[in-house]
Amino acid sequence: MKPDKHLRRRNFFRTLFGIFSLSGIMFTFQACYGTPQDFGLDVLIQGKVVSGVTQAGIPDILVSISDIGQYTRTDSDGSFNLHVERQPGFSVSFSDTDGEQNGMYQAKDTVVTLSETTEMVDLQIVLN
Repeated sequence: MKPDKHLRRRNFFRTLFGIFSLSGIMFTFQACYGTPQDFGLDVLIQGKVVSGVTQAGIPDILVSISDIGQYTRTDSDGSFNLHVERQPGFSVSFSDTDGEQNGMYQAKDTVVTLSETTEMVDLQIVLN
């Protein structure tokens, strides 16, 4: 009975060692080669929002794509960028939400239509 107990114990530790070895190999593979990427199905929508009067960039303008619920704000020079999943077209809205802090600007909507090969869209938006 004693050799059977020893054999089961040895098999248990072999199995445990094998599981940890496999986990270590998988972790090393992921660390070396990274996780799978999205194969370029995203589109970069970038641009700049400027004042119609001064032609200067407007900070803190809300840039949103209501169809998919993504949004960002323009930075200090009016620039923005969004990575979105490829679709045939987007409705992009630009609105001033900070009141009179940077001046009052009227909201603007625009429709962006994409071809199948488009990887980046550069928008120049003028708000009055």
